[in-house]
Amino acid sequence: NGEVVYHQDESPILLIDGECVLCNRMAQFVIRRDPAGRFHFAALQSEYAKNLLREAGQPPPDLETFVLVQGRDIFHRSEAAFRLLGMMPFPWRLAGLGFWIPRRLRDWGYDLVARNRRRLFGATPLCGLLTPEERARFLSGSDRLS
Repeated sequence: NGEVVYHQDESPILLIDGECVLCNRMAQFVIRRDPAGRFHFAALQSEYAKNLLREAGQPPPDLETFVLVQGRDIFHRSEAAFRLLGMMPFPWRLAGLGFWIPRRLRDWGYDLVARNRRRLFGATPLCGLLTPEERARFLSGSDRLS
């Protein structure tokens, strides 16, 4: 729609592959550990995500990664994953210490999982396991994550 899409309250936004079962499970993992509703979500396939990344001067969405947006800061791949874990409650926050692993090694492992995630976990166009309250945290504008 061309509007400025940055979230007014600058709460963290996760951009995920809306058709990937692993990505949907990750979103559910975050939702269930975030009762205050701080995190929001959008599918990488959505116009919302495309506009947000374009406005931030980022390349078009890559479905092989998920993206963490914090205000005007945008993180990809293993950096996004470890920053996300660092924001989770204990004991998950401890996994954020993975930043100590050299980035090249972290991204290699991340890419290995990302390339094989649909074959290993499957794909689905619907996220039917979310409650209406959980769906409200998706900025894509529909019951689908895309």
